[in-house]
Amino acid sequence: MYGVAMARAKTATSTSDPRRVLLLKLLEEKGMLTQGQLAKLTGFSWGQLQWHLYVLEREGRVKRVVKDGVVYYVPAISQFLLE
Repeated sequence: MYGVAMARAKTATSTSDPRRVLLLKLLEEKGMLTQGQLAKLTGFSWGQLQWHLYVLEREGRVKRVVKDGVVYYVPAISQFLLE
């Protein structure tokens, strides 16, 4: 099972799935959002969000920002504005 997940991870790209495109659009429009906020806005399950955020992070499209102990996701370009 691990091998299948890794093979899938290597072939997934940030724009190959409309759900990732939606996540990018939401983050660009609304700015910093938590995984919980993204779940409410999209209706995606926790597992779906984890997978799609992982792919977006791996490709450098999304960054994690920890603020007051809370993990937020931001479009990668916004990361530079927060520092």
